[in-house]
Amino acid sequence: MATDPVPRRDVLMGPYRHPLRHCAAAVWRSVRELRSMLVVAGLCAAVGVAAGVAVGAIILALMVAVGVLIAIYVLLAWGWLTVRETWRLVRSWRRRSELADVLARRPQAGTEDPELAHDLFAVTVEDDGRLLTWRFRPLTIGADPGADEIEVPGRPRHAARGIEDRAFAADDAARAAEQLIEAQERAAEREAAAAAEAHRAVEASRLSDDLLLETRSTAAALQHATGQRRRRD
Repeated sequence: MATDPVPRRDVLMGPYRHPLRHCAAAVWRSVRELRSMLVVAGLCAAVGVAAGVAVGAIILALMVAVGVLIAIYVLLAWGWLTVRETWRLVRSWRRRSELADVLARRPQAGTEDPELAHDLFAVTVEDDGRLLTWRFRPLTIGADPGADEIEVPGRPRHAARGIEDRAFAADDAARAAEQLIEAQERAAEREAAAAAEAHRAVEASRLSDDLLLETRSTAAALQHATGQRRRRD
């Protein structure tokens, strides 16, 4: 199964920092009617110019006016939809979430890799006597969590999934506190390992790209000997 490329943190956060720009492009791509109406506006203007030359200035003025009105409507509709989608998106990031609070207050918060966006880990204490370790997978601005994941609001959003649970000593508060610390330490180790794995994946991808370029260069040199390169030229 192919794995998703490890995102750079600045690339991941770019659309989150500029949601209006992101939404403007997303609305333009998704609302086909806006693009169609803009084409109609252009056709009206073109027909008006052609008809105006052949018939008279009145037809030219009417057709150009129709085209301009359609273009203005498209721009207003695009702007309205963009602002509405931006507001919806930003408001969704600000929703209250217990898991978002847990993620922000984990002991190792602030130590994540500054360059690569990787999985984060935190622990919750469940009412049924379990310590549940969660994996938080960073989501690009347009991505959705998986069927077995919970969306965690914020910038960036995360997809959370419980990956390990252990019972704590419900009848011994001191021992339960120790178990919580131990679970949090294991979560911090997982997070450090995820950061290291992200860097290994990026390095492996770079080496693979370098090897591919070298292979193609060598193949091109050998193809001259077989006559392949001559036929292509």
